[in-house]
Amino acid sequence: MTTTETHEIIQLLGNLVTLPSVNPYQDTERTSVPYGEARVADTVLRYFRALGVSVERQPVLPGRDNVVVRVPGRDAAAPPLLLEAHMDTVEANGMPAPFTPRLEGGRMYGRGTCDTKASLAAMMWSLRQVIQQGPPVSRGVCLVAAVDEEFMQSGVRRLVESGMRFSGAVVGEPTSLHVVPAHNGLLYLRVVARGQAAHTSAPQRGVNAIYTMTDAIHALRGGVASTYPFRHHPLCGNPQLTVSMIRGGSSAHVVPDQCEVIIDRRVIPGENWRQALDEIQGWIDASLDADTAQRIEVQPPYKVTLPVNTPTDHPLVQGLRQAVESVLGSAQIAGVPYNTDAAHLAAAGVPVVVFGPGDIAQAHTVGEYVEIDQVVAAGEILQQFLRP
Repeated sequence: MTTTETHEIIQLLGNLVTLPSVNPYQDTERTSVPYGEARVADTVLRYFRALGVSVERQPVLPGRDNVVVRVPGRDAAAPPLLLEAHMDTVEANGMPAPFTPRLEGGRMYGRGTCDTKASLAAMMWSLRQVIQQGPPVSRGVCLVAAVDEEFMQSGVRRLVESGMRFSGAVVGEPTSLHVVPAHNGLLYLRVVARGQAAHTSAPQRGVNAIYTMTDAIHALRGGVASTYPFRHHPLCGNPQLTVSMIRGGSSAHVVPDQCEVIIDRRVIPGENWRQALDEIQGWIDASLDADTAQRIEVQPPYKVTLPVNTPTDHPLVQGLRQAVESVLGSAQIAGVPYNTDAAHLAAAGVPVVVFGPGDIAQAHTVGEYVEIDQVVAAGEILQQFLRP
């Protein structure tokens, strides 16, 4: 990559970071600065309209649209390859000047640099090179800048529901330039313990829901310790279960009659989420006496995302691996424990791989950054991958 091209991709990433696109989470209609992806979407639209290719908005949520870019290939009948990256970020609480990109020590700092505007910039830049250099590539390419990945993944779900067909997909996320054909799925669920209120001066007259929940958590930890170490996926490792939130009680002098926890269950490829849910219920039923167990309600999951498990010998995986090798000299095929938009594409039958610059350890942090060398390399790799 020339010095001018390097400057172009760095400048593009910096421009994206200056545009706040914080996910508003439950308040999905909140789009005023810094919330919503509209400012980034407008920039993506202008970038590709200037190149004379087909680009359009795909409405998803009020004021929050996917951007769909279509670049035809020589074989008009063949489904295009999809490049997909999300535009939203998490909150920037505690970050100094989060939307003012700062270059220091070969890194760019700012909210979204790592997760995942670096991937979006690399995809945009590489597709621009393919468009400008011509002739048309053998297979068409569709770039989608998606909304709402950080909450309900509404953007990619809308893309799937649209019925668009793809020969394969590269989903941009920070993978340290590793080729990732497999990652975990997830389910989020509530477990509720119900007790009986009483004055804390006579706690024996009540049933403490927090104590009941403590017993349930102990049962879950025992089940995890005796089961999960013996389940293993070669790329994604072991399943994980985390009690991530807890809430209970109404007053300092009242025996609590209700306690609720949120469970984050990471499902490795090959596991079934319904069986994972039944297993949680089974551990509680088997470990607690009947009276205590009947006070515990394991509610249906409020979010389920399936694992991704594209075969490592799939042409999509091997093609991207070869492009990485050609730029970096070596390539690593890996799995990751986190979840991405790729899950919805894989569930729809699209071969998918996750790939991008940045280390997931920097995502969502106060000091979020991305290595500039990785962003530049990602642009070169994707350019070679699109035009082998």
